[in-house]
Amino acid sequence: MTASSADAPISEAAMSEATAAAMAAAGLVPGQSPSPLRLPDTALFARRAVRLRTLAEGHAMGDWLRFVATLADAQAAVAATPAALPPEEQWAADLRALAARLDSLPGGAREVLAALAATDPDALEALAGRWAGDALEDGDLAAAPFLAAAFQTAWTRHAATLDPASVTAHATAAACPVCGGAPVAGVLQVGMESGGLRYLHCGLCHTAWHHVRSSCVACGDGKDVSQRFVEGADGKEPNGAVRAETCDACHSYLKLLFLEKAPDLDPVADDLATLALDLLLGEEDYRRIGVNPFLAVAG
Repeated sequence: MTASSADAPISEAAMSEATAAAMAAAGLVPGQSPSPLRLPDTALFARRAVRLRTLAEGHAMGDWLRFVATLADAQAAVAATPAALPPEEQWAADLRALAARLDSLPGGAREVLAALAATDPDALEALAGRWAGDALEDGDLAAAPFLAAAFQTAWTRHAATLDPASVTAHATAAACPVCGGAPVAGVLQVGMESGGLRYLHCGLCHTAWHHVRSSCVACGDGKDVSQRFVEGADGKEPNGAVRAETCDACHSYLKLLFLEKAPDLDPVADDLATLALDLLLGEEDYRRIGVNPFLAVAG
């Protein structure tokens, strides 16, 4: 596989003019969208499980995608139950609830989850702090996907109950306006109201917020932004549904997912399934904006 440039860098003036023209034609005010904020629904976990199993067919990471799909099945069930605590505390209860629903996991994974659910509260809090701070140790890695699943469940349930009017979402925000999490990817919308607009999707609470397309999410630069894609194994067919927007001003990148190409895409699932793009951009020393909760590494 190779990383290719889909387009030559577009000048800031040209990009700004194109963006302004498109928004004016749609009756929009630049820097705003018809819906600046899109809160999640807890049914997304069930949809994700389906998407992951579809992507797993014939995929080199098929076993991992199916494992995360199993987690998503359990998340769907737990997220449908009411929360008793704020998400900052609820995640530990959700972890135990997930453990009770994941007894079909292979032996090793089941043992890790059982030990995690029985961990002393102070030790569990310390482990969660390392996970949230990207400071995991080698011995923490087996527990990381279960922590991710628990935090996602608690925060997504919380976000789904919010009144959109109570959340302020800025069109240049680089962090989630609900939980402060980083975007896992950007999704380009389709349809009369929001076609062509970019929404960033939080990898933790799954809130989506509109972000203007004319600038880099990390540094705000609009002059050195271009797009890359991963070519297929035969070197001929590009993956048109997933590209990476790279910025040569700050040398960062963010994946862009195109709903027009894959209407049933899921930001977390499709990001996982395109790890090859991350590896290729890493070889070119680009730094990823945001993380996927299910791709934890020891820090």
